[in-house]
Amino acid sequence: MTSLTRLLCYALIATTAIVFQSSAANAQSPDAKTKGNGSISGRVTIGDKPALGILVIANSSNRETSAGQATSDADGHFRIGGLNAGQFVVMPLAPTYVLPATNPMVGQGKSISLSSGEAVDGVDFKITKGGVITGRVTDADGRPVIEERITLLPIDENGAPMRQQFSRISNYQMYQTDDRGIYRIFGLPAGHYKISAGDEPGKSAVLRYTGYYPKTYYPDTTDANNASVVDLSEGGEAKNIDIKLGRRAVTFTVTGQIVDADTGQPLPGVPYSFGLIQKSQNESYVEGSASPGTPTNAQGQFRLEGVDPGRYVISASSTRFSLDPNATSKVYSDPVNFEVIDSDVTNLEIKAQRALSLSGIVLLEGTTDKNVLARLSRLIITAGIVNPRPANGINIMFGNGGSASVNPDGSFQISGLSPGRAQLSIRPISAVDSQAFTISRIEHERVVQNRANVIPEIEIQPGQDVSGVRIYLAYGTGVIRGQVKVEGGTLPNDVIMFVGLVREGTPSRLSAQADSRGRFVIEHVPAGTYEAVLQIVSFGSQTSLARGFPRMQRQPVVVMDNAETEVLFTLNLTAKE
Repeated sequence: MTSLTRLLCYALIATTAIVFQSSAANAQSPDAKTKGNGSISGRVTIGDKPALGILVIANSSNRETSAGQATSDADGHFRIGGLNAGQFVVMPLAPTYVLPATNPMVGQGKSISLSSGEAVDGVDFKITKGGVITGRVTDADGRPVIEERITLLPIDENGAPMRQQFSRISNYQMYQTDDRGIYRIFGLPAGHYKISAGDEPGKSAVLRYTGYYPKTYYPDTTDANNASVVDLSEGGEAKNIDIKLGRRAVTFTVTGQIVDADTGQPLPGVPYSFGLIQKSQNESYVEGSASPGTPTNAQGQFRLEGVDPGRYVISASSTRFSLDPNATSKVYSDPVNFEVIDSDVTNLEIKAQRALSLSGIVLLEGTTDKNVLARLSRLIITAGIVNPRPANGINIMFGNGGSASVNPDGSFQISGLSPGRAQLSIRPISAVDSQAFTISRIEHERVVQNRANVIPEIEIQPGQDVSGVRIYLAYGTGVIRGQVKVEGGTLPNDVIMFVGLVREGTPSRLSAQADSRGRFVIEHVPAGTYEAVLQIVSFGSQTSLARGFPRMQRQPVVVMDNAETEVLFTLNLTAKE
């Protein structure tokens, strides 16, 4: 999947699922060189007994590195000190144990919003001994299958799939067979599982250079309904869960050439990608793509090896957001349809055209501070192309996008674009550089491109570069500090609370996630009047929210420069008539 696809998929999922996009720039970034005086403490227990020697870490929410750690003592207590103000995820590292699942945003840790010098206590964890599932995967001739991916499907008492997180899902090697075809997956919650190995084609565009084994469920069926169920007790071990795969499936090769649409001459060094055509009711669409990572050769030829049977599109495309103009694709093309049935596909021809550009200037409003103005050149403007015009009745959801850094005079130019709607956004070269900058409005040809909490879009027509775009940024120094107070019950573990700011006439997407105590902080907010919106999102199949419980609350809030504003939301979980 291309960088463009990954970025846009993330943005679309975030906007449709939770309305507000939680930005790393909104979280405070503790300076690793300066120790703070805040702390987080709690207790780790196994059942009702203290857990000795469990490592507990606190990660900054916008960093992958640990901000602090501590080991539980004989009474199970731990204390992580020296913390600056900020948002943290606190989590025990206990590979063979199971932590109660919380939600997808923080995994199985707890989110804590820490104020300067604050000492937070009572961050407790109750862990249980994890179970083990082990077995061997062989092919149709009884030979071990090496480095084959194992998939676990948790099911409920009725056999229906469950949404469940595993404490060690990041350890991908544990989910692969070794050189003997043996796998061993540990740290699993007690429950019922269906175990499978192999791949299921037709889900996304992928190249399988060595072919693949069709997905097979324990012990030897390709039908999930006929799979045997593995029952795993707390701390137990399910042995000899062996899977016998069928014959390796056959894949095919696709070849062709990319030529200039006007001259018919071959184009060397052009990147390309292909996508699988999906169907949804009466619509055919392509939402993702894959690339072999190599451009066309000196004769403009391309080659895809390991393609599954299916219907596809292929096009000349940019494979990444690059700030290097020389690394940006100089051409784009309309997608070409092809179908793989039971043989190789040859002699495809892709007619490419000159890629387009979008240029303009970035302007800062509300401050004349030279130090602030100097930071504009540390920002990157990104244009992601969404919903280009349909090709041969196929809706291509994403086109060629690109990025460009802002020049010292505020100008920018993004190259390598295809026609379509360009969604414009800013991102930092580093996390510190982006703090306090948000898009207030975008203007082009006297049309103001601004709607509350909607990514601004500019239409790029075929054969026409876009210039004169004016991106206005606001510099925010205000802070909203708030609390979500829960009454009449307790929220389920699979519930997440987001607080976002909506302001008419601005596309700014400032938001924060409430921590496990219901506290939240939104920083770098430009002065003005906003509507603070609390949204309750559940990622589970069932919740214990009361009948008639509102999933969204709103209240006005006024933000001043260099000042904090307090906000209080109250959730009453008592059942309503």
